[in-house]
Amino acid sequence: MTLETSYFMDSLVFSNIRQRPTRTIISVSGVALGVILVILNTGLVRGMLNDRIRRERGIGAEIQFTRKGSSMLSPSSVMSLDLRYGDRLRQIDGVSQVSPVGRYVQTGKSGLGFEQVDGIIFESYASISGLKVVKGRVFQNDSEVIVDEFKARQSNLSIGGEIQVFGKQLKVVGIYAPESGARIKMDLSALQTFLAAENKCTFIMVKVSDPDKQEEVQKRINSELPGNVVVLTRDIATGFGRSIPGIDGFVNAVLTLSVIVSSLVILLAMYTTITERTREIGVLKSLGASKSYIIGVIEKEAIVISMIGVAIGLLIALVAGWAIEHGTTLQLEFHWTWILTAILIGIGAGAIGALYPAVRAANQDPVKALAYE
Repeated sequence: MTLETSYFMDSLVFSNIRQRPTRTIISVSGVALGVILVILNTGLVRGMLNDRIRRERGIGAEIQFTRKGSSMLSPSSVMSLDLRYGDRLRQIDGVSQVSPVGRYVQTGKSGLGFEQVDGIIFESYASISGLKVVKGRVFQNDSEVIVDEFKARQSNLSIGGEIQVFGKQLKVVGIYAPESGARIKMDLSALQTFLAAENKCTFIMVKVSDPDKQEEVQKRINSELPGNVVVLTRDIATGFGRSIPGIDGFVNAVLTLSVIVSSLVILLAMYTTITERTREIGVLKSLGASKSYIIGVIEKEAIVISMIGVAIGLLIALVAGWAIEHGTTLQLEFHWTWILTAILIGIGAGAIGALYPAVRAANQDPVKALAYE
């Protein structure tokens, strides 16, 4: 095969992309959609999990104590733990301080995701977590709340502003730091009243006298108060992952869907273009092009289209992630491993999708292909 013929066949890769803009746009869109699905969904799952874990660990207690079915890690508003457990925990050797926390979960202001509200006894909570009101004051009645700096910034809240909790407008009287637990906090008794759960909470924070002996204290609590859930805050990452079943399955489903969508779009687009280029393929074969070479030309075209789709998908995903973070309270974390996975899925799906059309084109009879109208 001459150099001129080789150059002619290689130029088909880019010429066909330029000459068939509609098909190219459809193919690029399919690959880009797959990339966007992978990056945004995995970024959202990773971001929300890690943000929640950081804030739970930021509470400052070494141990969190709760009843089964009322985990501080699950998205539930059930308060089933009796406050009297706090008195019993104080009596256990090695326990320094305790502070009960009630948790309520509501839909986010934007309608995306959810946000949590913690009911706390301010003095004991602040003593354990180091929480301080940096602007304004502490809540003093059932219609007042405090929020952290992130919530105030994202929701454009200031002292004297209002925020919706339980479908009611409550007044923001203070902004606190550092971040810990839920971003909205109110008096525990007020939360109990709203949820009709008198003398109940969701979990109890336990501060131990010697952090190096927290495992020993955990065992004592399990021994003296059996049948409850006693979690070391350092193990919250593992506990949180288990408390939301199906996360791994969800991520895998997103990856599978991305491959299927990208592959099908490329397959249909390349199948159509093979029919349109029947005579061209006949010319190539009459010039001596082998089956493997024709397959290579078509695969190259699919890979170029996939690379364009991947680049556009990455750009859209990053811009969309920025918009989501600045327009909602949702958190996203983009990790290079998932970005690399999205790139490989986009390019791989394109190559797989073009394989059948490429083999079909390579097996065409050159005489019939030249006679095709």
